[in-house]
Amino acid sequence: MKTSKLKPLFIVTLAALLSSCAQKSPPPTPVADTVSTTPLLQPEIGPAETLSAAALYARASQYQGEAQQLYLLNVATAALQEQNSELALAITDTLRQSDSSEVRQRNQVLLLQAYLQHNELALAEQLVLQTPLSQIPAADQPRFLWTSASLYQRQQRPYPAARNLLQLDALPSRNSNVLATYPELPERLWQQLSAVSNSELANLKVGANQRTLGWLNLLEIVRSHLGSPAQLKLALEDWQQRYPQLPKLAQLPVTLQQQLALEPYQPKRIAVLLPLAGQFQQHAKAIQYGLLAAATQENSSQRQLIFIDSQLPLPELQQQLTAQQIDFVVGPLLREQVEAVNQLTDWHYPTLFLNSRDNRWSPQPDRFYFALNMEDEATQMAQLFSQKNYKRPVVISARNSISQRMQQQFARQWQTLGHGIPESHQFDAKEELEALITKLLETDSSRERIRLISSLIPGKVESEAHSRQDIDAIYLLADPVQTRMFKPFVDVSVNPNAPRLPIYASSRSYSSGGDANDLRDLNGLTFTETPWLLNEQHSAAVRQQYLQLFSEQDETLQRLFAMGFDAYQLIGSLKQQQQLPTLSYPGFTGRLSVNRDGSINRQLSWASYHNNRLNAVQEP
Repeated sequence: MKTSKLKPLFIVTLAALLSSCAQKSPPPTPVADTVSTTPLLQPEIGPAETLSAAALYARASQYQGEAQQLYLLNVATAALQEQNSELALAITDTLRQSDSSEVRQRNQVLLLQAYLQHNELALAEQLVLQTPLSQIPAADQPRFLWTSASLYQRQQRPYPAARNLLQLDALPSRNSNVLATYPELPERLWQQLSAVSNSELANLKVGANQRTLGWLNLLEIVRSHLGSPAQLKLALEDWQQRYPQLPKLAQLPVTLQQQLALEPYQPKRIAVLLPLAGQFQQHAKAIQYGLLAAATQENSSQRQLIFIDSQLPLPELQQQLTAQQIDFVVGPLLREQVEAVNQLTDWHYPTLFLNSRDNRWSPQPDRFYFALNMEDEATQMAQLFSQKNYKRPVVISARNSISQRMQQQFARQWQTLGHGIPESHQFDAKEELEALITKLLETDSSRERIRLISSLIPGKVESEAHSRQDIDAIYLLADPVQTRMFKPFVDVSVNPNAPRLPIYASSRSYSSGGDANDLRDLNGLTFTETPWLLNEQHSAAVRQQYLQLFSEQDETLQRLFAMGFDAYQLIGSLKQQQQLPTLSYPGFTGRLSVNRDGSINRQLSWASYHNNRLNAVQEP
């Protein structure tokens, strides 16, 4: 068996049952199967008799050989319907070894469903990846695709989930019962599609048929025009004419129709509250430039940005908002100012705060919170490690407040995903970092054993220090200089004959500066970063103009510029995205979605150093 969670009784009795098969004919008058959509075999039972899966399983001995195995497929189906995953998995995992190709083929979907129901997600994914759809009987293909999508949805991986649902949606040309069997298919497909990135959307287009291209184009239209109702209406009418094979506009997923029915924010006069003087003036200006760049890109004369110093006393600030006839507010930026505004009972402006929401505050309509929280990256990394089925990651962080917060957030998210407390270590200086790696990987213990053996055996001893084998991955939370020191230490400490130890880092480890030697030291490192700093396609044109004006700005100010740009672009779609939190906007700071409480989530891009070059990668 592939799993350790099954009761031995099922394993033993099933093995005994199958090993006793003799090649003889089944009973002459089997009745129709009552639990499977595929006609199989079932022993005769009384007209009023209903049997549990366990009782049906007990009757398996009435059959022999291949007929018995076909019957057991019925039992597995009944067990799945009863949520008896142990019996279902015991049967289906054993039938994988059947000599009958028909049994093996018809067992695939049931085995996948049993893995999923028994929470064996790694085995379920392995089965999906190793099983081409062409190997699944045509009648079982819809269930296989639906179950595969359910697996990826449970893993919070919208891209493969959407890919499988698109394949399922394309099946009606061969199987007219698909939509009748899965009436919720359009809703689930739209939810998963809404969460894919632009690069993933481009990948889904490769080799796609006309029906699939229609769904993908619909997503592009909604993302492009969600904040502009008139343009959206025209684009949807054109889309309907180009893809008549897809549902009519009135039959589109309910969640999409609800989004389209919402009146978006269309402010004419937007107040931007920033600390325009003092300690944070430079940061405020970076955000200001981003907002102005986005407004210029929109090329609309109907919106006006009015910048106000957020450090004014609140009564004076409110007087200015009233005098300026403001109908939307962006900011404040500073934490204490955000908190002060939230305590006001007469603040009636729809507001996009440029800071995170305090969990002590009750969610309120028309209030949204956008921040470049480093904790978002730690959450994203924990999700990635879980999706990759890592069991023993190690977090190594510099001993400073930001790294410590990220380490704590990773640990919280890792435990939320059902894992134990991750191993973690901290360091200060370079010398401490080197000693920490040696101790962590236990190469010091290995070298000590080598020295001991060498002292006991005369002559030269051929030996090589070995490192720990139980660590899945390392998550490093450090600045660029510390990261460049760390990676070579690990490379020389890991046994060269052992599998490569993956090392991940956050955007704090990235710097666009550095020479070729720096990049060579980082080969193999994977980290999270904003699309803006990775110069992804949708930001390339604006970034080229930006670098001509601000070629000397550091990464912190560049990220704040991107934040300002995104803040402006989000205004028109905030309501719709809050209605469907999976709907994401491909921003410069990441893929942005809006929670029900108004908090904006960021999913950053992935990048990796390979052959001394920085490359965008897709994870997992």
